[in-house]
Amino acid sequence: MTGSYDAIWQALFATLDALPANSSSADKQRRGNQFEQMLYMMFEAAGMEPRTRYRPTGEEIDGSFLHRGRPMLLEAKWTSEPVPASTLYQFRGKVDGKLMGTLGLFISMAGYSSDAVDALVAGKTLNLILFDGDDMRKVAQPNGIDIGRALDLKLRAAAEEGTPFVPLQDPSTTNTTAQKIIVIVEGNYDARIVSTLARLHRRQGQISVIPAMGRLNLPLVAQAQLHIFPEVKELVIIADGDGIPAEVRLNLERAISPADTYQKPKITLVVLEPDFETALGLTTPGARRRPEPREVVERLPELNLLRLAESNPELARLFYALRLLKG
Repeated sequence: MTGSYDAIWQALFATLDALPANSSSADKQRRGNQFEQMLYMMFEAAGMEPRTRYRPTGEEIDGSFLHRGRPMLLEAKWTSEPVPASTLYQFRGKVDGKLMGTLGLFISMAGYSSDAVDALVAGKTLNLILFDGDDMRKVAQPNGIDIGRALDLKLRAAAEEGTPFVPLQDPSTTNTTAQKIIVIVEGNYDARIVSTLARLHRRQGQISVIPAMGRLNLPLVAQAQLHIFPEVKELVIIADGDGIPAEVRLNLERAISPADTYQKPKITLVVLEPDFETALGLTTPGARRRPEPREVVERLPELNLLRLAESNPELARLFYALRLLKG
């Protein structure tokens, strides 16, 4: 019975996920309501005793469920824009007002703004874990990651590393991830650049790119990967210098320690000044507008990596670490 019920909510998720971006506001609002129903079905199928939207005095909470006997509050949004830090703060306030030790799960299909995850990392306490759209797709696909297992991975990373967000790995590739070069980047924008470069140079099968959704979260996600895949041999971390490259590098070096893994992996830190796209020559320093991802992808085939490496030691370190250049 459980298997057939899983198929129902997974099929509903696939239908909702296929809604065109240019759909009407009414269709998107309907999708949001159906998304809540789908989440209820998912938690119910997993035996987590979900409770739908309810209203304590002065506030509204999307729902709650039990994970291994522990109550967790739920908030879920399917919007066109990433969730900002202010929305996470608002939900964290709701969680703070409950029984001490209560945790919250926030699901944002559009992901999170560039400062949202780092805002939680920089806070005094951590009582939220975050899922984005890619995480939900890995849970909702047939033979995907069980929601209980996904929560376990997120909660352990939060407890051990202090990170509210660690992207889930595709279950079809987890057996081979340890043999790949794991690349941790600040966000989806940089992830798209690395993935496209890997594809252009026929390296996509050997590189696994993971967005940390924030610079403060970079070392935490990197440390979590070393624990999830203790046999990993190579880890590359790419950060924006933002005018203080020496400070950024020092902070990353202090935060990452592979000493407790089975074997010490090769860790390459790359700090691009002031950011990835500027270092590649895809925009000018101080440009008022960041190029759209589509614009960047279209221009990447034009790049002369050898010439860039000769003029920028950090890019040279990156290109050779990813085997985009041989030497």
